[in-house]
Amino acid sequence: MKKSVLITEVASKTGLSREETELVINTLLDSIVDSLKNKEAVSFLGFGSFEPVVKNAREIYIPGTTTKVQVAQKNGVRFKPGKTLKKAIQEES
Repeated sequence: MKKSVLITEVASKTGLSREETELVINTLLDSIVDSLKNKEAVSFLGFGSFEPVVKNAREIYIPGTTTKVQVAQKNGVRFKPGKTLKKAIQEES
């Protein structure tokens, strides 16, 4: 699902205008990003949690060659689905 489709669906379900809905969703996403930048976890009960992680520097091989390359340390995000989300996905299968 694309962001524009999400905005349209939320707007139709809530009765808010498309512009208001877009502002709310953008603000929500910005808040999540800001929290993760500040090394804070973000969790939504039943849905899941986003957790900032540090990926350590390491050496990797380039596929198909024997060349080694050093990969720098970087920040990442780990998503852990909640119980309700896991259950909902399993019921649809």
